[in-house]
Parts: sequence; structure tokens; C-alpha cells
Amino acid sequence: MENMNLFKVFLVSLTFVSALCSKNPIDFYKFSLQWPRSSCSGGTMKCPNPLPVGIGTSFTIHGLWPQDANDEPVDPYDRSTHPCSAQSPPGRSQVLALIKSLYPSLTTNWPDLKNPLNTIANEGFWWKEWSKHGTCSDFPSKPFDYFDSALQIKLQLPASLGLSSGTTQSLLDIFNAISSVVKAKPELACNRNASTNKLQLWEVRLCYERPAPNELVKTIRDCPSSWPAKGPCTSPQDQVTLP
Repeated sequence: MENMNLFKVFLVSLTFVSALCSKNPIDFYKFSLQWPRSSCSGGTMKCPNPLPVGIGTSFTIHGLWPQDANDEPVDPYDRSTHPCSAQSPPGRSQVLALIKSLYPSLTTNWPDLKNPLNTIANEGFWWKEWSKHGTCSDFPSKPFDYFDSALQIKLQLPASLGLSSGTTQSLLDIFNAISSVVKAKPELACNRNASTNKLQLWEVRLCYERPAPNELVKTIRDCPSSWPAKGPCTSPQDQVTLP
């Protein structure tokens, strides 16, 4: 009888853990790029003025985010509430040691815009993105592959995604221009310039299929959003600036 009770407890525990592990599983990835001048002029981020040479003239990485089938972010690892992998993900010092060889490319392509040339600030940004989005990605024990996936995607894209800095276009024209370049439907995010209140293109988010085992994220797909813009843009005819 005691053995039977222990077995029942085991089954209940297994069911509970299984339910936690299957909580909003990965369906696809969202690769988020931000336009530095929009991020820094939106009133929520204090950046160096001017931005360092080379950083203000192309999109930089915000993050690589695993999404579920409802286009919601997959929850990060939590041993109690979301043990999405059999082993706990590596800690901060181990993650940073494992991606050390990527630092030059990460500094250029994935900087913390608040202090883009400061290694400590950048490490904090990378760790934040890893903790929130990498720990329950397809690379929970391979932070190098998680960050390398994002870098390889970024390096294969045109720096400005076919757009011209200093121009104003309708949101629809921006959407169509990016779609033509990447051959997939993006998700756009706008903000407002804190000084002029004009609409700005803040982020471009591209969607990618979940990779096969031992492969990097690489196959682009349409983003599922029914309306392709986030933030204050409300119409395809909204006039949006790329500062």
C-alpha cells in the first residue's frame, strides 16, 4: 500500500511538472530590431548625444524572443513555476564567459543604447535579454548559440532594411518596403518624438520558424499580427519618420 501511495504521488508530481513544462511552449521566434535615434528620442531612454559613430545609422538588436502560438512571449525559466528545461540554465558569469568571443560583434550589433561603448552596461543588457528570453528558448544550456542566432540573422539583413534615414513615409509604405526586402511580413512598432510629438519608426520585428535540433534560428516567416504595428500608429496612412 505504501509503495502504491508513493507511486501515486510520483504520478501527480510528474503530471504537475509536465504541465509546467508545457506552459506556453515555443511556436516561433520574434527578432526585434530598434532604430537607435527613435529609441533615444522617445523620452523613455537617456542616450549619449550624439550617439557613437556607426551606432545611430543602422538598426541594432533589441532581442530574440521565443513566442507561443498566441504570439505571447514564452515565460522565462523558473525552477518552481516554469522549469522549461531539465537543468537550470547557466548563471550570469558562465553565460558571459561562454559568449566572450562574440563581444566585438555584440557591441556593434546589440549594444545597450544608454551606454553603448561601456562593456559593463552591455553585459547587463545581454544578461537581461538572456534571463528573460534565452533561458526557455531552444538553447537553454547554449547561450553562445542563442546570441549567435541573433547575430547571424542581423548580419544577413541590410543595415537599414531598405529604408532611408531622415525620410517620412506612410506606415503602409514602410511595411511594404521592408516586406519586399526580407520577403516576409514584419511587425512594426512606433513611438513619438518627445520634442516634436511626431510619429517615428521605433522597432521592426521579424519572425522566424523554430529551428531543428542543433541548428540556429534562421528561417524567416510572416509575423502573425493581424495589425502590423504596435504603439501609437493606428492607420496604414499614418505618416511615420525614420530620424
